[in-house]
Amino acid sequence: MGLHTGFLTLGAKTEIAYLRNHRDFSNLFFEQDPKPHWAGYTDFLVDTSMIDIVAARLPLEAACVVRAEARMPEAVFEDICWTGEEHQTLTGLLPAYRRVIRRLRNAAADPFPLLCVWSA
Repeated sequence: MGLHTGFLTLGAKTEIAYLRNHRDFSNLFFEQDPKPHWAGYTDFLVDTSMIDIVAARLPLEAACVVRAEARMPEAVFEDICWTGEEHQTLTGLLPAYRRVIRRLRNAAADPFPLLCVWSA
């Protein structure tokens, strides 16, 4: 069984990112002990401080990561998100994670709450 983690805006119901089997990345959010948004569910709201904590734990601003993310076609990004981390190196994952973090920061600035939904 895999871990599926999605981020979406609650009011607009817009998907920001979807990660399949990216357990280590998702754990960076889970380790912050977020409280469930609804009773009986595991989904939780994500705010900028949570995003900043995750970003600080990864070398996302390294020049090689910034360049690789800038050159990464959307199809490659989606393939990385769908494939899972166990089939990739951290070097290959970091540009995709940088893009996810940028998207989450942008979404967190919108008026709609940002929600993390996940299932294992």
